[in-house]
Amino acid sequence: MRDLMMLGAMLLLVPLSLRSSFSAYLLWGWAGLIAVQTYLYGFMREVPYVQIFALITLTLLLLSKDKEKSRYQLDPTTILMVLFSLHCIFAATLAYPWLARNWELCSNVLKTILFCLIMPVVITRRYRFHALLVVIAIGISFHGLLDGLKFLASGGAHNAVGVQKLGDNNHMAMILIMVMPLLLYLFQYAKYRIAKLGFAGAFLGTCLAIVATGSRGALITLIAVGAWLILLSQNRVRYFSIAAVVATLILVSAPDTWTERMDTIKSADQDSSFMGRVIAWKRASAIALQHPVLGGGFHAGQDPQLFLQFNGQNGLLGFIETAIGTYPAATHSIYFEVMGDLGFLGLILFMLLMITPFLIRSQIKSLARQIGPSANWARDCADMIAASMVAFLVGGAALSAAYFELPYITVMIMQVLLLVLRQEAATSPEKRPIPTRVITA
Repeated sequence: MRDLMMLGAMLLLVPLSLRSSFSAYLLWGWAGLIAVQTYLYGFMREVPYVQIFALITLTLLLLSKDKEKSRYQLDPTTILMVLFSLHCIFAATLAYPWLARNWELCSNVLKTILFCLIMPVVITRRYRFHALLVVIAIGISFHGLLDGLKFLASGGAHNAVGVQKLGDNNHMAMILIMVMPLLLYLFQYAKYRIAKLGFAGAFLGTCLAIVATGSRGALITLIAVGAWLILLSQNRVRYFSIAAVVATLILVSAPDTWTERMDTIKSADQDSSFMGRVIAWKRASAIALQHPVLGGGFHAGQDPQLFLQFNGQNGLLGFIETAIGTYPAATHSIYFEVMGDLGFLGLILFMLLMITPFLIRSQIKSLARQIGPSANWARDCADMIAASMVAFLVGGAALSAAYFELPYITVMIMQVLLLVLRQEAATSPEKRPIPTRVITA
C-alpha cells in the first residue's frame, strides 16, 4: 500500500519538479532528508529519488529554465566547501586501499556539497529561502514526529532506536535537536494558524522523540542549545520560556528508566561506553599523527586492519588511562573522526567550515540593525541557524556524524541568508517595505 501511495506521489512530484529548477531543488533536498526508502518495502524501495530530482535540477539549470536564478559568486563559505571537497578527494585517493566505505563516504560528502553549492544560485529571494527551511524542517521532523507519536501512544514505553537515514538513537537525537530551532523560527513567523499549529506539533513531537531515544548526549546538547539562545539571542525572555516548557515536557513525559540513565552522566569516567569512545579517539589521533596531512581515509578509525595496527597507541590522549580496545569501534566524535580520516589539515578545513555560520551571524545581525525592524526576521533566523550548529558541534563531540548532510546544508543556509538580506538592503524601504511575516504555508 505504501509503495502504491509513493508511486502516485511521484506521478505528481516529477511533473512538479519539471516546472522550474527551484521546485526540483526543493524536492531534491526533501528526498535526501526524508529518505522515503526507509518506510517502503516493495517495488518503490529501489527508486533513486534523490538522483532523479538532482538530475532534473541540474538539467533545468543548464537549460536556464529559472528566470530568478542568480549568477554564481564566490564567497568564503563556497571557497571553504570547495577546498574541503578537494581535500576529501585527495584523502580518499591516497587512503589505505582496503577501506570498505572510503569512496562511498567521499562520494556522499561530494554530493552533499554539490547540493550546497547550488543553493546560492537557486535560493535568491526570501520566499525561496523560507520554502527551503520548510522543506528541511518537514524532511527531518517527519522522523521525529513518528517516534514522538509512538512514544505518546505507548505511554512512554516506546524506545526510538533510530532509522537507517539518521543512524542509531544517539545520532537521531542530535539531528532532531538540530531541526528544533528551525521549527521554532517557522512557528514564530508563520502567517496562518494552521501552519503555526503544524510547526508547533512537529516541535512537540520531536521533543518526545528525543526523550524516546534515551540519549544522554541529547540532554547535554539540549542544555547547550538552550543556554546559547538564552544568553546570546535578542529574545532571552522568550527563549527562556520555551526552554522551561521543553524541560517541563521532558520531566513529565520521561519514564523512570530515562531519569536513571541520565543520572549516569555524572560518572562518565566509570562508564564503559564513554571510555570506549576515548579508546577510539586515541586510535583515530594515532592514525592522524602518522598521516597528518590527509589522514587514513574515510572510516579509517574503525577499519579492522587499522585497529590491529594502531590499537593500544595513545595518540594525542596519552594523559588519559584506558584499557586496550577489544574491537574496531566507530570513532564516536566528529572531531576525531575527521582527524583520523582526513588528517589535521582536513580537521582545520572542517572546523573553519563549521564555525563560518557564527561569523556570518555577526554580519547578519549588524546589517539587520542598519535596516531596522523590517529585518528582524533575518536576525531571528540567524540565531536559530546558529543554534542548530551549536547542537551539531556539541552533540557531535561524542558521535561519528561528521559526514551527515544537514550540518553542511545549515552552513550554506546561513550564507544564503546573508545574501538574501543584502539584496533586500539594496532596495529602498520607501520603495518596497519589507514585511516581517512572510511564511504563508
